[in-house]
Amino acid sequence: MTSRTALFLIGAAACVSGASGAAAQPAGKAGYDWHLRIDESDRAGQAILAYEKNDTDGQELNFTCEAGGARIFAGISGGPAGLSGITLTAGTETLRLSGKTVQTEIPELPSFTSVEIAGDHPFISALAANGGLTAIIGSASINMAGTKAGTKAVADFVAHCEGR
Repeated sequence: MTSRTALFLIGAAACVSGASGAAAQPAGKAGYDWHLRIDESDRAGQAILAYEKNDTDGQELNFTCEAGGARIFAGISGGPAGLSGITLTAGTETLRLSGKTVQTEIPELPSFTSVEIAGDHPFISALAANGGLTAIIGSASINMAGTKAGTKAVADFVAHCEGR
């Protein structure tokens, strides 16, 4: 192999690895994936993207938005009582979100809702490119990687929120 060929191969590999802007995503929780639900009966077209385990109540994190609203909220059901903020990282983008936890009718399921996330925030683009994130919720760090279908659900959610 000539040095010219070697340089071409190295350059091509660098282009391919950086083409999507996605960073390596750690493995997610066993049995969990991203799932998208869109309420087509609602004029606003509310969408929920949840990292959850199929056929259970196990849900680590969810995002909600209205079609084309470009306003996204993060939520957690059953997280730590008194939670006032979470940290989310997708690729190289980190987002620290404050929010409020309220007690629900079920004592063991307090509900956290974040402040608004702008749909054009760099974290949202990184989430769509990576198909997953790492969350720090209370003292726990949770990797939320998606399967191929889960990664598509994340990208579809972001497109829905942006009105594409």
